[in-house]
Amino acid sequence: MIKGIYQLSGCSQSFPADASLFNDGRIEIIKSDTAQAIRLDAKDHYQFGDVIPGLAVDIFFDDGAIFTPSDSSFRWKGIEKKKTITAWLESHWIFVICASLFVPFFLWTMTTRVLPAAADASVELLPDVVAQELSQQTLIVLDKITFDPTELSEQQQNQLTKQWDEVLTQLKLSKEKYRLFFRSSEMGANAMALPDGSVIVIDDIVTLMESNPHALTAVLLHEIGHVEYQHGMKQLARTTATTLLFTMMFGDIEGAGELILGAGTGLLQNAFSRDMETQADIFAHEKLKQIGRSANDFADAIVLLESAHDDQLAEVISDLGGESANDASENKSNETAINNTENKINHWLEYLSSHPDSKKRIEAAKSAK
Repeated sequence: MIKGIYQLSGCSQSFPADASLFNDGRIEIIKSDTAQAIRLDAKDHYQFGDVIPGLAVDIFFDDGAIFTPSDSSFRWKGIEKKKTITAWLESHWIFVICASLFVPFFLWTMTTRVLPAAADASVELLPDVVAQELSQQTLIVLDKITFDPTELSEQQQNQLTKQWDEVLTQLKLSKEKYRLFFRSSEMGANAMALPDGSVIVIDDIVTLMESNPHALTAVLLHEIGHVEYQHGMKQLARTTATTLLFTMMFGDIEGAGELILGAGTGLLQNAFSRDMETQADIFAHEKLKQIGRSANDFADAIVLLESAHDDQLAEVISDLGGESANDASENKSNETAINNTENKINHWLEYLSSHPDSKKRIEAAKSAK
C-alpha cells in the first residue's frame, strides 16, 4: 500500500489514505484511520500526473478527486512514457543547457520580430470604432489625472483652429477627424494625437511657438503622422501581445483579461519607438513641402522644444534640490512637492529616452529634399 493524501472531488476536504495498485490496473483507495474502502476504479477511470523530479506523481480520477503519495520519490508502475519525458529532460544536462539558450532566443525573436509584425497586421483589420473608443477613454482619463482646462483665450483658439483647418484643406485631410483640443498641463510644451485623430495641444507649446506658428504646424503634422501610420494602435497591440506571451509562459492567465479590458488606459504609458518617431518626422517633412513650406520649420520646432525641455528640466532639478533641503517629515506639503518634482523629472527622462536624438532630427529636417 502507498500512503498519501486523498482529496475529495469538488471541494477542499482531504484526509490520509492508502492506495493499492493491482496488476490488472485497478486502484483502490482506503481511508487510513478507519480502513474503510473509499473507491475502486478500473484503469480507464484515472490517469497519472506528469513525472517531475522532486515531486510526487498524483493520480487524477475522472470525477476530479486526487490522490497524492506522501513519498515524493515514489513512481507508479505502468506510467506511460510520455509522462516521464519532463523528468528525462531535466536529468540530462545537455537538454537543460539547450533549453536555457533556446528560451531567451525564442523570447527575443517573438518580442522583436514575430509579435510586432503580427500585431501590426492585426491593427489593419480592426474597425475604426476600436480606435475611437480607446481614444475617448484615454482622453477622459487624461482630463482627470493630467490635463486642466486651457487658459488660452477663445480668440487664440479660434485663430489656431482656423490656421490648422487651412493646412488640412491644402493636404486634403479630414477636418472632422483631425480636430484640435486645447488643454493646460504641467508636462510643459507638448502636443499629442490620439489614435482616432484627436490632436491635443498644450498651452505651453502655443506660447513657446507664438512667434513661429509654422513650427507649431510642423509639430502637429508630426503628431498626425502617428495617426496616419496607426502608431498608437500598433504600439498598443504590440504591448498587449507581448504581455500575453509572457502571461501564457509564466502564469496569471486571469490577469490577461484585465490587461485587455484596460487597454485604453495603456495608451497613456506607451511611448512610440524611435523608428515610429522617425517615420512621423518624415511625414511632417513631406507634408510641409506640400503646403509650400520647408522641413526647416520642423527643425525650428525641435530647437524650440529642446530649449524649453532643457530649461524646464533644469528648473525641476533645482526645485528638487531646494525641496530636499527642507525637512519634509515636518510638512506634508513639502513631501508632496518633492514627489511632484520627481514625477516631472521622470516625464522628461521618458521623453528623451523614447525620441531620436534631437541633433539628428534637426539635421534630417534641414537635409530633407
